[in-house]
Amino acid sequence: MEKILYVTDAVQLNIKCLDFACFLCNLTHSRLTGVFLENLEYETRSRKALQAAAVGTRLYGKTRREVKEIYCEDNIQHFKEACEVRDVCCNVHHDRGVPILEVIEESRYADLIIIDANTCFTAEREGAPTGFVRDVLKQSECPVVIAPESFEGIEQLIFTCDNSRSAAFAIRQFTQLFPELRNRKATILSVMPPGRPNIDNYKLKEWLKDHYDDIEFEIIEDRRTRTRLLEYLLEKSNAFVVMGAYGRSLPSNILSPSHGRPVVGTISNPVFIAHN
Repeated sequence: MEKILYVTDAVQLNIKCLDFACFLCNLTHSRLTGVFLENLEYETRSRKALQAAAVGTRLYGKTRREVKEIYCEDNIQHFKEACEVRDVCCNVHHDRGVPILEVIEESRYADLIIIDANTCFTAEREGAPTGFVRDVLKQSECPVVIAPESFEGIEQLIFTCDNSRSAAFAIRQFTQLFPELRNRKATILSVMPPGRPNIDNYKLKEWLKDHYDDIEFEIIEDRRTRTRLLEYLLEKSNAFVVMGAYGRSLPSNILSPSHGRPVVGTISNPVFIAHN
């Protein structure tokens, strides 16, 4: 892997997510590009709201425009210093415009996007993942990782699999991007309603053996597929979760405001999502 994008609101830099991004860059020997998004055309947040969201010194007597400029400059400097301390090569893109359009354009020439599930450019409070993050998941032209709020390492890989093309594609994409993780335990998790055909263990296992040293299949039959999958993931720690296409599929339901908060707001696991 060569180019990883760390996507963030220019005003609000999440240091914990940046720690995770730097970990992946050191793991894969990749360059980290900080994409600092500044919403110029549709900024609805007041100066007070921007100050509340930002991490830094309170700024009095400044206009909204001045506040954004100062915080953005500070955050870019923090980003560069954090990368330097962690021995990560970095670039900075300060994208001014419509945030979602800027991210989609950036994703066309990137290997991976890392984003905080709480990234938002509206004045209203949103649950995680926010509407902006859901749009990134749907429209990105490269895989996306939702970064965890806390991170202590990767001991296990969990590949969610439902016999779909998108699930198989996500597993291949992840494996191609992270060959350094072949020595981690790889669990292929299938949560299916009773009576539904299970995954093709033989062909998948044959392929996985060429890429991972420790493979385990776990098949759970439960009519409550969505709930059971959430329960399973909530019990895991220090795992990297891999899912298929974000759209009208199981990951879409899992990451919707009503079901996604336990996954992206509670568990300390990064979630990798790819679609073909």
